Amino acid sequence: MAEGEIPVKLISVEEANSLLPRVRRALASLRELRQRVLRAEAQIEIEEMTGSGSEGQLSSPTEAAIASQMAALQDLSRHFEGLLEELQSQGAFVKDLESGLVDFYSRRGPEIIFLCWREEEKEVAHWHPLEGGYKNRQSI
Repeated sequence: MAEGEIPVKLISVEEANSLLPRVRRALASLRELRQRVLRAEAQIEIEEMTGSGSEGQLSSPTEAAIASQMAALQDLSRHFEGLLEELQSQGAFVKDLESGLVDFYSRRGPEIIFLCWREEEKEVAHWHPLEGGYKNRQSI
């Protein structure tokens, strides 16, 4: 296993369902963090466009503002990544943040599979092969 790689945790349907309240909160936090990252990136771009002199050089106040915003952006990005890693360590893998698609490694007989859940679903009730993806999901 590579350094920093999170080991795969196989969980049951019951364990996946017990994680759903935490996963729901995390999805909301991840979306909010993503919006904050996008706003911070846009603000940095605005500073770069409006803070240049006639020769295209950034003014000292603009450079300081951008440096501060870059540090804040890095903090937001670390928080986002940390939240994803925390979910993964519990067995939940966010596949599509926008639609709230989350997979959980599990076992079906001898086969390793994904339990498949979408945010609008009450509980985990589907699975699909590792290579199959959402389009191949089946009822449990």
